[in-house]
Amino acid sequence: MDWLGQSQYMKPTIYWSSLSSAVSEVVFSKHATVKILVAYWAHFIDNTDQYLKSLLYSNVLCNSSKYNKCSGKVEIKYYRVPGFNLTGPATQKGTSTGNVYPGYTRVNHGKYAVSDVRAHIGTSNLIWDYFYTTAGVSFGTYNPTIVSQLQQIFDADWSSPYAIPVEELEVGHACPR
Repeated sequence: MDWLGQSQYMKPTIYWSSLSSAVSEVVFSKHATVKILVAYWAHFIDNTDQYLKSLLYSNVLCNSSKYNKCSGKVEIKYYRVPGFNLTGPATQKGTSTGNVYPGYTRVNHGKYAVSDVRAHIGTSNLIWDYFYTTAGVSFGTYNPTIVSQLQQIFDADWSSPYAIPVEELEVGHACPR
C-alpha cells in the first residue's frame, strides 16, 4: 500500500500525527515489533521515504536510555516489483516510450493490517485524504483462520526478494562534541 503520514491532495497539507503516534505507542507500551510493507512503484509518493525513516527513529528512542524498558521495534520494507518503472503507454504520439507493462501495474498494492489476533482488509492507502475525503470499504475480523491466512501472505511478501529494507536515519549528535 501507499503510506504517507499526511494529506496528499489537501491545501494546506494536514499532518496525520495520530498515525505515527499509534506506531510509536505500540512499540513502547506493548513492546511489539511493527512491520510495515510499502509499495514502491511508478506512482511512489514523494517524501514517503523521509516519513518512513522518521518512524524508524522510534527504534533509537526505544533504546535511548538505560531506564527505558522498551523492547519493541519498527521494521519497514519497500516492495519493489521488477519493471515497476517501465509501466504506462507503449507509445506516445507515435513514438515508443520504452514501457513494456500497462500503467498502474507491477505493484503489490494490498491494503491490509494483521496482528496476532485481528485482520483488517480495506481499499484505502494509509494517507490522511483516503480516510477523510474519499469513500472506501473495509472489513475487520478476529476469525483465526482469516488472521492466519493473511499473516502467511504478509510473511511471504515480507521475505520476498522484492522486499527491500528502508534504511534508518543516521544516528548521532546534532551538536558536535
